[in-house]
Amino acid sequence: MAAEGEDHLRWATRFQVGLLALGVPLWGLLRSGQAALAFLVGGVTSLAFWALHRYLTARMLTPSVRRRWLYGFLSLGKLALIALVLRGMMDRYPAEALPLATGVLLFVGGILLEAIRLAFHRVDPIPPA
Repeated sequence: MAAEGEDHLRWATRFQVGLLALGVPLWGLLRSGQAALAFLVGGVTSLAFWALHRYLTARMLTPSVRRRWLYGFLSLGKLALIALVLRGMMDRYPAEALPLATGVLLFVGGILLEAIRLAFHRVDPIPPA
């Protein structure tokens, strides 16, 4: 059985993948192949960020305070991952800042779309015990 909230994480991941699949051809058509590549790199980084977030957050849900601190500290790796990709891409393709940043922020779009989906999703009431 999946943990509580796992369904929401899966939906947010699906939305991210959908936005990535939609964004690559749009950047390619509207701007250039370099822009599409920068968006793709940013989007893959966003998905890696999201996967790392899911992994570390699941491990933080433990009664052990030491483990919570350890995984909380390791979650800084999420920020380092984004910083390394942005730094490398900005050195290589400085003109493609907008598509790269848009790709990196796909996880925000995925979360937003999941929130919108939940706003219109009918919730079954929990029966009294």
